[in-house]
Amino acid sequence: MAPVEMNHEPSYMALAVTLAHLGLIVYLTYSVGASLYTSYRSLPPSQDTRQRLSQRVKLVPVFVGLSAVALSLATYSSIGYATLSYKTWADERGVDLPEHFIGEKGFFSDTKNSSQIYLTRWLNDTPVYYDALEIIAEKARRFWWGQQIDLATVTWSMLLAIEGRRRRVPLLSAFMGLAHLVNLSFAQNLFYLALLLTPSPIPSGQDDLKLPVAPLASRWERIRNTLMPPKPDNWCPHPALYLATLSLNFTAVFLLPYAVERPSFVTVVLLTRASTFMPLLIPKVVPAKWGTVHAHPHNAYSSFTGLFRFISVASFMLHAKASFLGLSYNAPDSHVHRHSRFIPWDVEKRSTWERGTTALGKVLGSTSDHPVVAAVGWDALICALSLGLWAAVRNADVQDIVTSIVPFHKSPACQSAAPKEITSKSTMKRELDVTTESSEPEGQITLRRQARHKPRVASVASVASSSEEVAAPTPRKRGRPKKKQPASEPGSEPVAEQAYKPTAKEARDALEGDVLPPEELDWESAALTWGLSALGGLGSASAGVFGGECISR
Repeated sequence: MAPVEMNHEPSYMALAVTLAHLGLIVYLTYSVGASLYTSYRSLPPSQDTRQRLSQRVKLVPVFVGLSAVALSLATYSSIGYATLSYKTWADERGVDLPEHFIGEKGFFSDTKNSSQIYLTRWLNDTPVYYDALEIIAEKARRFWWGQQIDLATVTWSMLLAIEGRRRRVPLLSAFMGLAHLVNLSFAQNLFYLALLLTPSPIPSGQDDLKLPVAPLASRWERIRNTLMPPKPDNWCPHPALYLATLSLNFTAVFLLPYAVERPSFVTVVLLTRASTFMPLLIPKVVPAKWGTVHAHPHNAYSSFTGLFRFISVASFMLHAKASFLGLSYNAPDSHVHRHSRFIPWDVEKRSTWERGTTALGKVLGSTSDHPVVAAVGWDALICALSLGLWAAVRNADVQDIVTSIVPFHKSPACQSAAPKEITSKSTMKRELDVTTESSEPEGQITLRRQARHKPRVASVASVASSSEEVAAPTPRKRGRPKKKQPASEPGSEPVAEQAYKPTAKEARDALEGDVLPPEELDWESAALTWGLSALGGLGSASAGVFGGECISR
């Protein structure tokens, strides 16, 4: 085939978009780091106990390391894909490839270096972003990996919308932006760090703190609050709004492989990406009358469970369809793509491997077809690994996970009523004391909401009632003894202690406070999560863990 002549002036718009992409990654990563600092600075003193500090010291480096690995793999795969794409473009146009970039005079020393002259032309002639997505979606085996990430992103958007909003984590849209600009595992592990650093909601007076390195974000937040006033506490949008958004997203994911090499492919891709931001925007843009102000925060659990069950069922159905098509796909040259000429894979060895392996091996081995497929495969594996670790870290209740993925499953937690109202000051104090670390080792208690499933943990109500029934002897303390209160006059009635009535905010904060971290990781929950990821797909497993996270208080 004759080389394609280059007789037109290139546009610099594609180069500007690429530079904006790279700059936006740096800015969002820096802004998310600043938001993590803001969250950590807003922690109350009760979150600085020895057990919580020990947990942060152990777990923060783990998720930071996973984020670094995800970012490194994404960078390596992007460089490999860009190299293949440029080689293909240069081959089609008869452009000589440079033998080396570094010479005696430094980088790009030769003015005739093809990379230096035609870099803009390559980006102008090649839609690098859509090419990468088409390479993944054009074959059933590759799309099996790509759909894992798409479905997990849909599930993760609901966690951002529910739990991120409850804890008032700043810059939630930045996390979702990094998931699309870098990869999902990088953004997810950063959000796990945010959840570790904000175990309880940031105080309402501090949720609008200026980010030290993101002044534009703070300015936009002030403008947004002026145009769209914040909703009241315990306000939740109507579940039908989320269901409509999820249906739109799942429909776009379903249509993605059928739109390959068609004019509608760009529209479907944009719809798939844009719809993941809608759960984050709905609580901000819809009127307050389109939602409900719950008298108690736990009253919204049934709607949360219904949403994650819908996500689980839809994700499992799409995963089953993609698995069936990927296992049954046996077309010849299924590994061939637009960059196959420059893939260092011997054709004879590839044919032997195709004939000798099983259908499952062909699906799993499709990650070696192209660097972008390898990037998606590693992204899915790191997401599954960090998801299981997060379930172990949070001591996720198995019943909560099963309730969030199995339709019509009745959980004892959902059937139980909301906690009773706190009616005395002493009871209020005991419940608040239990949620903090005791000064003695045997007093360390790990709380789960209502202590409903696991016998090794105790609930607030049970601890308070048991402390009322059995009064422990009070040890003598050093120092001057307290003065005795004067006795009442003979014939006068004793003064009764007035019942303490906490405000609505105090009661809500006591009930919504986070639990103490477990002393050991719950590998039972992690094993269940990894099993669900292998059998039902990453989207369904994420629905179970994230759904359990939202109803675990």
